[in-house]
Amino acid sequence: MDPSLWPQLGVAGALVIVVGYLLTANHRLLTANRTDRADYLAALAAREAAHAEEIKGLRARIVVLEDRLGEVEDELDRERDRRREAEDIAAAVRRHT
Repeated sequence: MDPSLWPQLGVAGALVIVVGYLLTANHRLLTANRTDRADYLAALAAREAAHAEEIKGLRARIVVLEDRLGEVEDELDRERDRRREAEDIAAAVRRHT
């Protein structure tokens, strides 16, 4: 459009130009937002997948640690039983001496 014709357009023409500019700017903004949102959702899905894998690994590690803890508790119980038995023997020897 030739700028020399602008004065002939009047107020209505200026409004048409402004509204047209605003509509195209809005369209560019919405398109950019749509792209940004898609990128954000893809990144979020990747983070959620990584988080799920990390949680799965931690749960497996907890199972191993719980098994080991059970073994240590059993070993501690056996050691306590041996100590009590030794104390009982020692007490019996002291009583008979």
